[in-house]
Amino acid sequence: MRKFINWTILLSLCLLLAACGNSASESGNESGAKASEKGPMADKPVTILTGGTSGIYFQLGNAMAKVYGEKLGAQTSAQTTGASAENSAKISRGKAEIGFAMADTVADAYSGEGNFVKSGALSNLRAVASLYPNYMQIVAPKSAGVRTLEDLKGKDLAVGALGSGTEIMARRILEEAGLTYDDVDADFLSFSEGIEGIKNGTTDVAFLSSGYPNSGIMELAASDEVEIIPVPQELTEKLQKKYPAFEVGSIPADTYKGVKTDRETVMVNNLLITNKDLPEEDIYILTKTLFENQKDLENAHSSAKKIKLEEAAKKLPLPLHPGAEKYYKEKGVLDQNK
Repeated sequence: MRKFINWTILLSLCLLLAACGNSASESGNESGAKASEKGPMADKPVTILTGGTSGIYFQLGNAMAKVYGEKLGAQTSAQTTGASAENSAKISRGKAEIGFAMADTVADAYSGEGNFVKSGALSNLRAVASLYPNYMQIVAPKSAGVRTLEDLKGKDLAVGALGSGTEIMARRILEEAGLTYDDVDADFLSFSEGIEGIKNGTTDVAFLSSGYPNSGIMELAASDEVEIIPVPQELTEKLQKKYPAFEVGSIPADTYKGVKTDRETVMVNNLLITNKDLPEEDIYILTKTLFENQKDLENAHSSAKKIKLEEAAKKLPLPLHPGAEKYYKEKGVLDQNK
């Protein structure tokens, strides 16, 4: 009788556990259904390629990842990279869905020029949006005695990560000023490494191509007197004939502590890029969500205030992705017949 009772209890427990398992399984299916309903891109991967952690790409990329996760239910991540050149190459290879890059670097990548001669043209790259301008900001402590581009000769320069958009731009500026890497001590350092080098006395000058204000330069100016070395307008105009993506720009006075006058410099637009093989509807949704939640990007960095829908399809060195094109036509900023 005792054995019978024990077996009865055991059987009851098994039935109870099985019922609980079925209930949990059903509950899991329900949560899965809810997950698919939480957004038009629920559980789809959206990897955003940015740049170094002290750069604006990183700040905006993280803000975008948060927006896409919350609004679309996508599985998002913002990856730190060497920025423009690396991002272009990875997007071309399908290693991420979207990425930030400077227009001049993308132009080289798409046509297989400059640093992309060996790899060949990355003709599967497509534009999502023209964003905000980058300004070449050449910073030095006043104690370094650097006031002009000519003063850079013989100095220790942080020119950006090798092959990055900043490094490509720095090399072209130096060449137009009559200098090569043989005339300077060029170190291929990221933004944060360049600023740290100035602090430590191992670097005289750092090249940083970004929107302004740049957090690294602000941090440096808070503890040391700094100089922003100008790139004269006539030099930029010469560069523009060779590299059409370059434009004349200016960093306003008082952007950085102690810098009381405007500084002429080279300006180049930033783009959001993708691969032509990504689904049209996905890129349409990502583009639409970006502009509908621009305030979130502006809260991450003031440079996002310069992103204008009416300018998003202009000055592009490569074709638009059909998904982005669909959105711009819908909003009336692109001719329906194009």
